[in-house]
Amino acid sequence: MSRKKWNDLAGTILSFVFFGFGISLQLKAAIGQSVLNALAVTLSYTIEMKVGTILNGINLLFFISYLLLRRSRLNYKDAVQILATIANGYIINLFLYHLLSVFTVESYVYRVMLYLTGLVIASISLGAILAIGIVKFPLESLCLVISEAYKRNFTAVRMSFDVIFLVVTLCLTLLSHAPLQIREGTIISIFLLSTLLGICYEFFRKRLAKEE
Repeated sequence: MSRKKWNDLAGTILSFVFFGFGISLQLKAAIGQSVLNALAVTLSYTIEMKVGTILNGINLLFFISYLLLRRSRLNYKDAVQILATIANGYIINLFLYHLLSVFTVESYVYRVMLYLTGLVIASISLGAILAIGIVKFPLESLCLVISEAYKRNFTAVRMSFDVIFLVVTLCLTLLSHAPLQIREGTIISIFLLSTLLGICYEFFRKRLAKEE
């Protein structure tokens, strides 16, 4: 394996750790989550499982759906994607239920600051992961294959999933009386995540291009 590939692999692993840390900070802030994380947190109250474990299950479901729609054999990239998806859930559990469990944040202002810090860290890390390109995320892969198979706009397909997550989360909240996760953090994520992610992705993409 060349030095560049080793560097890319190391960068991906490090970015995944920071991505899990960023998501964990957002979850710790408890002021609402992005729609997918909101669904996972709501399910964690309903079925009493850890958030990272639930995210693993959801992402594996997306990945299986992606493989069925793609209709091609598994390859080594698929194996990497499965391992990365599972590792991400365990990293979130490690930070959220162990390393971050030793402190509490009472002040609402500090909760907002914690959420914003987590959002920035997650955006930077995700931008690096996407720019390196070793690992793709199951939901985005599924949306891409759906858009290609049914001649639909990728953004519209992705937004449709967000709407589904939102509706299911609200329904589960009403039925289970779990704490509402669609809150101000959700709004912050909607307005800032795409912009931050785009900036970070372009930064890392250009930097990697220069190194080549």
